[in-house]
Parts: sequence; structure tokens; C-alpha cells
Amino acid sequence: MNAKSTIDSDLSSDASVREELEKRGWALSAFSEAAATLARATSTELLIQEVCDAIALLGPYKLAWVGEAVHDEFKTVRVVGAAGSAVGYIENIVVSWSETESTGSGPAGKSIRSNQTYVVVDGELDPGFITWRERAKQFGIRSVIGCPIPDGQDDIPYGSLLVYSTLPNSFGDSEIKLFEGLAKEIGFGLRSIERQHKLDDQIHEKELTQERLAGALRATIEAMSKTMEWRDPYTAGHQKRVAMISMAIARQLGWDDERIQALYMAAMVHDIGKMAVPSEILTKPSRLNDIEMQLVQGHVEAGYQILKDIPFPWPIAEMVYQHHERLDGSGYPNKLVGEQICEEARVLAVADTIEAMATHRPYRPAKGLNAALEEIKAESGDKLDVKVVEAALKLIENDNELQNIVENQ
Repeated sequence: MNAKSTIDSDLSSDASVREELEKRGWALSAFSEAAATLARATSTELLIQEVCDAIALLGPYKLAWVGEAVHDEFKTVRVVGAAGSAVGYIENIVVSWSETESTGSGPAGKSIRSNQTYVVVDGELDPGFITWRERAKQFGIRSVIGCPIPDGQDDIPYGSLLVYSTLPNSFGDSEIKLFEGLAKEIGFGLRSIERQHKLDDQIHEKELTQERLAGALRATIEAMSKTMEWRDPYTAGHQKRVAMISMAIARQLGWDDERIQALYMAAMVHDIGKMAVPSEILTKPSRLNDIEMQLVQGHVEAGYQILKDIPFPWPIAEMVYQHHERLDGSGYPNKLVGEQICEEARVLAVADTIEAMATHRPYRPAKGLNAALEEIKAESGDKLDVKVVEAALKLIENDNELQNIVENQ
């Protein structure tokens, strides 16, 4: 071999190496850009479209699309997403993954049917590509790769990732490995999104169920409260007003919604134990004697016994049991002191005191809201919780919310 032939051979070899490196660089860049989209995609459509967009931005790749293997009679390959300057190539395209259909002889159909990568080295020469040869020429397409996208469950893949190049022989061993890896990542991403959607659906269904149960529970509590009020018309609305005052105080204290709902339910039945007290005592138009007072005070024990075996998600029975306890131990039935009394019961104590003094009773006329507020101020720190009293007093500043509850409920 003479010197000129040697130089020509070396130049040809160098050009070939540069071409291979260039092809590999395009594939690596496409893989990198497409893989980055997998981390941020939140839906199947978005994942596929962004992967296609990323691939079609680079090098000679004029078109990238994903076809889903539909399990219908024709074994259709449905276009799920596509991008690139040659996207018109797949407009109204008919592709199958059936071995008996002529439209199943291309890279999409073969890669899905065999569950293996299929490469069209040159569309002008590949006999399996004859159905689309003229169409490909219109868009300058010469080579194609079809990589199956696994679905993780079946021998039949989810579909195929198709990449089209303007150059023949664009997909060597290195490029094939990269696009096969990308197809597997797409499959993993699709399964992850599907699992997340199923989890989201389950969470949503659970939330709906909880809402329905909470609504049913609330309706049951309100029905129990209504039953009590029918028996004792003089305190009609008392439990409802105490519930509204309690909720307003709890919001002022910054409690969360679930805790406020639990407090509301306890307030709505806090006097349910009065079902065990003779009605003539409850409606007596004069002050009660000591024995009668003991019977009335027994309503907290009776209420506790009624509620304690109901599987509430909150300690409703304990809240009701303690709502007449006082910080200094002067309350009943167990003369609890300080922190022994749950916070909900401390709120109920203040709300109950306000409502009882501000509204009419069989044995006396209403003393009014101002007198009720003076009473809770006087008992703040000794009998009633200071923070709860302060929260109640702030309700007067907030558009007189307390006055509205007492007068309108």
C-alpha cells in the first residue's frame, strides 16, 4: 500500500470514528434529556410527551413517538405521544402488532410482537419497511429503532418507543443500548404513575368514606341532642348554643378542625345524662333542694355511662364526664384538679357557664351576657382555665361573635 492510500485509509478511519462518536453523543444527550423528564412527570400522557419532546430536539432525530399495544381484534398500535419536525409522518398512520397484518411488519409491530428491539438500518432497503417507504421519503427518514416498553406484568409489552433518524445506520450497538434503557425507564415511570394514581384513588375513597362516616356520626349526635331537648323544652337549644360557643373558643385557641369537630360533638350531648333525671326536677320553676341537686349532678355520670361504650374516634365520654369539674377541685363528680381535667372539658365548662347565665332558666330569668362574662372573669384561674376565658372574651371583640351565638342560636 502506497503512502497516499495509507493516508486516505487513516482519514477514512478518523471520519468513521468521528461519525460514531457523534452518533453516540446524540443518543447520550437524548437519553439524558429524556431521563430527566421521567422524574417530574405526573401523568402517563405528560411523561410520554416530554420524553418524545426531549429526543426529537437533538441530532438527526426528526421524530419520536410512543405506540401503545391495544388488545383489540386488529392489534392496533395507538399513538400515545409524539414530537419532532416529522410528526406529520404518523398523522392518520395505521400500525398493527399483528403478524398477519402488513402494517405489523414495521419496527413498532415487530418490537411489540417479539418483545425485542427492532432496527431499520435503512428504510430504502429494509423489506419490512416497504409499507411506509414512500411516506418516509417525504419526511427524509432513513433509519428507525423500535424498543419495547415493558409493562412489568405480561410478556406483551406496554408498547414501543420509536425513534426516526434522517441518517441511515444511526443506531449501532451503543445507541441501541441507550434507547433500550430509555424504553425500560419509560415502562418503570408508567408503572410508578399508575401505582401513584391507584394510591391517590384509594386515599380519596378513604377520605370520602371518612367524610360520610363523620357526617353520619354528626347526624346521630344531633339526633341524640334533639331527643334530649324534646324531653326538656326549657333547655331547648342549650346544647346547640354551648356547642357553637365551644367551637368559637376552640378556633380562637387555634385548634385544628378535627379537634374542633370532636368538641362540637361532645358539646351537643354534654347534658344527655339528664335523660336519667326526673323531668319534674328539670322543669321545676324554683331552686332545687340538696337531694334534687344531687340528682341533677348525677347527669354527668349517667351521660358517661350512655356514651362510654360507643366507639367514637375521640374521648367524647370523658369530655362529657368532666365538663362540671373545676380547676380548684370544687367541681363534680370526681373533684379533679388542674391538668387532670382535659382541655376540651375546660372549654365546655366556660361555654356552659356563659350560656347558662346569659339565657333563661325555669327558676330564674336570663342574667345577660355581661353578667356571664363577669362570672367567668371572676372564676378565671381558680375554677376556669385562664387561656380559655381569655379566648372567650376575645370573641366579644371579634364582631361580637359571642353575642350573636347567644341571641341567634
